[in-house]
Amino acid sequence: MPAERLRRSRFRGELPRREFRPLPPPLFPEVRLPTDPSGGSLLRRLRSLLKQVLANRDDFRSVTLLNGAKSPAELLFTDECAEWRQREDVVYLETVDRGDSDWEGNVGVITTLIPKLEIDPRRTLAAICGPPIMYRFVILDLLAAGMAEDDLLLSLERRMKCGVGKCGHCQMNSKYVCLDGPVFSYHEIKRLTEAL
Repeated sequence: MPAERLRRSRFRGELPRREFRPLPPPLFPEVRLPTDPSGGSLLRRLRSLLKQVLANRDDFRSVTLLNGAKSPAELLFTDECAEWRQREDVVYLETVDRGDSDWEGNVGVITTLIPKLEIDPRRTLAAICGPPIMYRFVILDLLAAGMAEDDLLLSLERRMKCGVGKCGHCQMNSKYVCLDGPVFSYHEIKRLTEAL
């Protein structure tokens, strides 16, 4: 038994023990979930990853966060977003589907922000979280920018009930989100008809 395999999971067996370090430099597209009345709630799922990246900022050449919601009132973590916007070492862009009379930012879907980025496809990792319909368009734009399929990481959280692959609620063809994910590269799931 290798020394690095010290932790044990009841359902998955042995897991490697290592410090989490995402691949540099990441790009974090983020959008809203239309069925969730809180709008930009999906930022919650990437927030811990972003905090880890910012805590180890020197390990990354660049950090970009794209954040979107249905309306300005539905943008979450506004204090933290304001801090990220003010940082000189982070590119923070946000958009809303529909602005109000006070909104001065971008209006449009999240893909309207992608052309504003300078993407080095050889050095960029995209962590994407949002509704499946959004994935299709973000993936198309990032692939057109030259990114590799393995560098597009998608969070495919689905209705997980048991969390151990027994109930089948989270099944996508042959994959179980609770066991095999919830994060997948686009390359892993592009042929799974139920994934996107």
